[in-house]
Parts: sequence; structure tokens; C-alpha cells
Amino acid sequence: MTLASAKKAALAIIPATFVLDQLSKAATHGLVGAGNVMVVFPGFNLVAFTNSGVAFGLAGDAAPVILIAIGIILSGLLGAWLFRTQSTAHSVGLGLAIGGALSNVADRLMFGAVRDYIDLFWGTHHWPAFNLADIAIVIGLSLLVLVGEEQPETGEAKHI
Repeated sequence: MTLASAKKAALAIIPATFVLDQLSKAATHGLVGAGNVMVVFPGFNLVAFTNSGVAFGLAGDAAPVILIAIGIILSGLLGAWLFRTQSTAHSVGLGLAIGGALSNVADRLMFGAVRDYIDLFWGTHHWPAFNLADIAIVIGLSLLVLVGEEQPETGEAKHI
């Protein structure tokens, strides 16, 4: 994949991630219903949960305006990086992270909190509920870390 096609792919990944996340949230929350749990298989439930804090419910009930502003600023910074990067892998990772972040910002704007629905657990120990946007953000940022820094002379990523 050429760098130009990678940037085009990243620009398609952003709205695709956003739309898929919003559709999956709406479908799951509509299917499960607030406060209910749908058992899918051992260790995996679907829930209709809203998170007014930050990642994984940290920081409790943070001010939505502050979290919206932070989400928009971080998405803008990642977008600036996307247009400067010379790495195909970075382009794709940034597209995933931006699409996921903007979808969670949209939730905060529309609902005052992020809608989560994936509940993974072992016995009585539950991982904090999350959503497709969170998965895209983690995969995108992990790709940035795993690929490593760009080399100024070639634009290629230096693997760490």
C-alpha cells in the first residue's frame, strides 16, 4: 500500500469506525435495555451501561464539557499527526484512534456519557464495560507504539 492510499484509507477508517460504533451502541442498547444484562456465553455479556467518567470509568463523574473538549483537542492533534505522517501503519492507527475518539465525543454530546456494552468477566471479576470505539482506540494507539517512531530521512517507521 502506498502512503497516499494509506492516508485515503485512514480518512475512510475515521467515518467507518464512527458509524459502526454508533450503530453497534444503538443496536445493543436497544436490544438489551438500560440496566439489563444479556448473557452471550460464559465470560461475555452484553450490557447497556453509560460511563460519565473517562476510560474504564476512571475519574468518576467528570464534567462532560471538559471531557468533550479534551476529546476534540486530542482528535485534532491526532489529525494533525495523520496529515504529517509518512508511515502507512501510523496512518491506519491514527484513523482508528480518531474515529473511536470522535464517536465517544458524539456520545457525550448526545447523552452526557459514553454508551458501553461489552462486558468481559472471569467468575465474579468484571473488566470495566467498553465499546467498539474503545477497541478501535486501543488497536490504533497500540499500532503506533508497536510500529515505533518514524525516521526523518525515510519516513518509514522504526520498529522498537
